[in-house]
Amino acid sequence: MLYVNPASNDSVSRTDRFLLQWSRFSGGSGAPMWTVYACGLNPQSFAATESALVHNTYPEPEKFPKMIWSTNYYRIAVATIFTFFFGGRDFAPKCIIDGKNIQDYLQGHFIDACAHLAKRIHEAGDLEDNIVIGWESMNEPNRGMVGLADIAVIPEEQKLKKGTSPTPWQAILTGSGRACEIDTYDIGGMGPYKTGRTLVDPQGESTWLPADYDESRYNYKRDPGWKLGECPWAQHGVWDPKTDILLKNDYFKKNPRTGEVIDYEQFTNTYFMEHYRLFRDAIRAEHKNSILFCQPPTLEIPPTIVGTEDDDPKMVYAPHYYDGITLMTKKWNRYWNVDVFGILRGRYLSPAFGVKLGETAIRNCFRDQLAAIRKEGKDYMGNHPCVLTEFGIPYDMDDKYAYKTGDYSSQSGAMDANHFAVEGSKMEGYTLWLYMCTVSNTKVFFKSLYS
Repeated sequence: MLYVNPASNDSVSRTDRFLLQWSRFSGGSGAPMWTVYACGLNPQSFAATESALVHNTYPEPEKFPKMIWSTNYYRIAVATIFTFFFGGRDFAPKCIIDGKNIQDYLQGHFIDACAHLAKRIHEAGDLEDNIVIGWESMNEPNRGMVGLADIAVIPEEQKLKKGTSPTPWQAILTGSGRACEIDTYDIGGMGPYKTGRTLVDPQGESTWLPADYDESRYNYKRDPGWKLGECPWAQHGVWDPKTDILLKNDYFKKNPRTGEVIDYEQFTNTYFMEHYRLFRDAIRAEHKNSILFCQPPTLEIPPTIVGTEDDDPKMVYAPHYYDGITLMTKKWNRYWNVDVFGILRGRYLSPAFGVKLGETAIRNCFRDQLAAIRKEGKDYMGNHPCVLTEFGIPYDMDDKYAYKTGDYSSQSGAMDANHFAVEGSKMEGYTLWLYMCTVSNTKVFFKSLYS
């Protein structure tokens, strides 16, 4: 969230000390689970309802499927929270908490927390503009269900499908305890492919907090019009829980204020930018000279702000990028790969034409994808630096073969190809995800790179 100046000799140790003090000040909490409860969700029921697949609640954690987290965006817990966060006023007007719509409540707490940390950094006196040079907007935002044309089908934009891949409507049903037969997918060389169907049966367990749930510990007051124990989308007339009939499959398709059909580009230019402006202004109120790292939804077209008031001279375009094939399969294939970004932008008549053969073609393809991302930022946002704020490879490739043998050739090949792309695309910078200097396996890998 905050950006540390790597040129500052003592930046790591001093920032670590400051954040440790901040952690103690703020209670040392990690993920703010209370916000999940504020959305009316019961995390203890996520596993049974498949509202979210997470490692610590998986029935057999040691068998947690690789990269299955990528489908959580389209399951009901994450889809609901993002819909509330960006579009609650329009799509969930009954969801009022502490007198505010859930959108304003969530965004307000998120922004206030960041602004308070910015204030504390400012008060420290010698951190601002020296060690802490800037702030990034929300990590990997997503539109949730805002703009989905038909929740009874898997959205066309859903490129990642693995394991059970419900339609939003099926996710709503299983979230409310209903059994559904759901298509299953796996990831192959050309992307997701259907493997069959399976029954997901929560046996009546609901992902929504029960009506008698005691919320007093959280110090907020839920409006009586937002009933616990019921799906909020049923309360807004999307479906009838008495008959399990979908009533409004296009409920999220249009902006109810303007009547305009919402595609991802319009979502970014309206709902996302409305939040980004609030975040930017709150940070700048405390950190006057802060660089703002603007991160739109991952691999989506950035906001059209060139030449507008949002074309901020101290803004950085902050996209994320991974070689999707290597990331999802956790294998480095030096023989062929795919131009994922080109396929997403419709540059090929068929995805088959996006296949690149041979290591030289693969390296050039990575470079060209990053160059296209950088150019897209300049075309839509203006002349701003482009910094990949998340970029890297999976280190535990080939079922952790390198950890057992010391042979890091796959990791080295993938890392070299990706860095060739960064340099060749003239990207202004990047942050590597994820090198942990405290983890022995990654230390050995980096030592092998430079020995």
